[in-house]
Amino acid sequence: RDCWCGYEYPVNGKCGIRFEREIPGVPGYYDHRYYYTEIGYNLKITDPQAAMGLAQLDKLPDFIARRKQHFAYLYAGLQQYEEFIMLPTWHEKADVSWFAFPVLVRDEAPFQRHELTRFLELNHVQTRLVFAGNILRQPAYQEIECRVIGDLPVADQIMRGAFFIGVYPGLDIPRLDYIIDTFDKFFKSKR
Repeated sequence: RDCWCGYEYPVNGKCGIRFEREIPGVPGYYDHRYYYTEIGYNLKITDPQAAMGLAQLDKLPDFIARRKQHFAYLYAGLQQYEEFIMLPTWHEKADVSWFAFPVLVRDEAPFQRHELTRFLELNHVQTRLVFAGNILRQPAYQEIECRVIGDLPVADQIMRGAFFIGVYPGLDIPRLDYIIDTFDKFFKSKR
C-alpha cells in the first residue's frame, strides 16, 4: 500500500493527507491506506501469528456471539438512515460471523464517502475501506494482463462508497451508542 504513516496518527495520518488521494474514475477522495502502487506478497501467516490464533480458538464461540450482538445493535441503530446508506443483507439461512459492519454510501446521497469517514475518524470512530475496491483501478494493477467481463459496476460502487466499522468483542453498549450518535450527528447535518 502507499501509506507509511503508521497508526500513531490515525485520523489524517502523519502526512496529514490520509483522505486526500484521488484515483481516476473514482469521485471524491480515497483513503491512501488502501491505495496500492505496487503488487505485494505479504499474505503468508507467520508461525507466531498461527500460534496466537490457535490460543484464541477456545474463545471463538464467545467472540462470534458478541460480534453478532454488536452487529445487530448497530444495524438497528443505523436503519433509520437508509436514505443515505445501504446496509448489508444476507441469506435467511446464513449464520454470519461478522468481521465488521459494512456500510455503502448511496450514489444519490448528498455527500461522498470520504466526508462521512473523515467525520467519523475526527470523532474517534475508526473506519476501514473495503480493501482495494475495484482492484483494477489501483495503480499497481492497471497494467497487468487480464480479461475483464463487463464494466464491473458493483466493484466500482464498492470502491466509491463502501467502508466498514468494527464489531470486535471488546465493544460495549456505551461505545456502540457513541458510534450510532456520531453517525446521527453527521446525517442530521445532511437533511
